[in-house]
Amino acid sequence: MIMAVQYILSILILSIAYTNCTLFRPYKPDQNLRTSADFTWRDTWVEFVNSSLKFHQKLGKLCDSPRGKLTYEPDTKYNASGLISSKGYPVQEFEVPTKDGFLLGMQRIPHGKHDGDTTEPRPAVLLQHGLLGTSTHWVNNLANESLAFILADAGYDVWLGNVRGNTYSKKHQSLKPSQREFWYWSWDEMGKYDLPGMVDFILNTTGHKQISYIGHSQGTTMAFAGLSISKDLQSKINLFVGLGPVANTTYMPSPVRQIAYPDVYIPIVETLDLLHLYDFMPNFPIMADIFANTVCDNDITVTLCEDIFYLMAGYSCQHMNASRIPVYTADGLGGTSIWTVEHWGQMTYAKNFAMFDYGPHGNLAHYGQIKPPVYNVSEIDTPVALFYGSVDILADPEDVQILIPQLKNLVYQHEIDTYGHLDFIWAFDAVDYVYKDILKLLKGAANE
Repeated sequence: MIMAVQYILSILILSIAYTNCTLFRPYKPDQNLRTSADFTWRDTWVEFVNSSLKFHQKLGKLCDSPRGKLTYEPDTKYNASGLISSKGYPVQEFEVPTKDGFLLGMQRIPHGKHDGDTTEPRPAVLLQHGLLGTSTHWVNNLANESLAFILADAGYDVWLGNVRGNTYSKKHQSLKPSQREFWYWSWDEMGKYDLPGMVDFILNTTGHKQISYIGHSQGTTMAFAGLSISKDLQSKINLFVGLGPVANTTYMPSPVRQIAYPDVYIPIVETLDLLHLYDFMPNFPIMADIFANTVCDNDITVTLCEDIFYLMAGYSCQHMNASRIPVYTADGLGGTSIWTVEHWGQMTYAKNFAMFDYGPHGNLAHYGQIKPPVYNVSEIDTPVALFYGSVDILADPEDVQILIPQLKNLVYQHEIDTYGHLDFIWAFDAVDYVYKDILKLLKGAANE
C-alpha cells in the first residue's frame, strides 16, 4: 500500500516539475504534427475530467438496473494455473525462452475436462492478452463463458501467452528486473521476439507445423507487427483472429488519449526513468486484494470499479457480470514497461503504425533512417479474421476501417453493435456473439 502511494505521488510531483524539460530525451517530437495551440496542461486536464464525467454519466445510465448483493468470490485467490485447475481442467506451466534472453511464463490446457483419454493429436491455439494484461484474462469467467475452456472442451490444445515484463514473465537469462536494461523495450520486441518464441516453443512441443493465434488488443498489435516483418512467422500460423484489433489509434475516444501528447507522456516516462520505476502499473498483491475483496465485491462500491474499467478500456453492464469484477481485479493487471506506454503515445500522436521512435539520432542508429519504419500490414499473407465493437473506446471502429483495406487476406470481419473493448474476453454472452464464430473459423483453418 505504501509503495503504491509513493509510486503515484512521485509521478504527480515530478511530472509537474519536468513538464517543460527533456532531461533524458535528446530530441523533441516533430512539431509539424501539430500547432503550438494544440496543447496546454490546463486544457488537457480539463478535457480529461470532462470526458471522464461524460463516460461516468453514460455508465450510470447503463448500470442503473438493480443488482443483487455481491458475495465473496473464491476465484480471487487464484493465479492463472489456479483458475484453470479449480475448474477441473488440466494445466501445465512452461518457461519459454526468447532470442534476446527473456523467459516467458506460459500455461497450457492440453485437453478438455472430460476427454483426456483421447490420443489423437489436437490442433494447437495460442491466446495472447492485451496491454497491462495477463493470461488470466482468458480464464476469468465461468468455464462455459471463458474462451480458453471453451476451446479446450472443443478439442483444442490451448496455450496461454504472457509477454515480457508482466506478472508471469519477469525472468531473463542474464538481466534482473531491477536493471533498466531489463525493461528497455516496447511492443516492437513483443512482435519480434516474444510471439515467435512462443510459437516455436508450441510447435517444438507438439510436433505441429502450424498453430492458430487469437489476440486481444495489444495481442493483435504485436501480431500485426511481428507478422508484417517475418514471412517465417506467417508460415507457422494458419489463422490470426483479432479481437478488438489495434494497428492505429487515430480516432480512439478514450479519456486516456489525453496522455498521447509528447508534453504529457515524455515527462512521465522521464520521471519514472529517473526514479528507476521501469515497471508501469504492476500488480501489487496487497492493493489488488483490497480492491478485489473490499471495494469491488460490494454491491454499492462496485460502481467505482466499473468506472475505472470504463475509463481505462470500456465497461458495458449489458454484457458483463458485475459479480466477476473482483476476479478481474485480483490478478488481471500484469504491468508493462514505461517505454511500451511511450510507444502507444507515439502511435496515437503520430497517427501511424510505426516502430519505436528514438529520435533522429537514435533512429539512425537503430534503423539507418531518420524516422522509424512503418509496419506494412499488407505484407501479411496469413489469413486474418477480425471482431470489433461499435462502442469500443480503444479499438475505435473508424481505426479498424483504416486497417481492413490493408489486409490482403482478410477472411472474416464482424462488427458487434453493442460490444466494447473488454467484452471480447469477459462478456458473459461472448460465446454467442464471438466464440461460436471463432470455433467455425478454427475448424476451417485446421481442415485447409
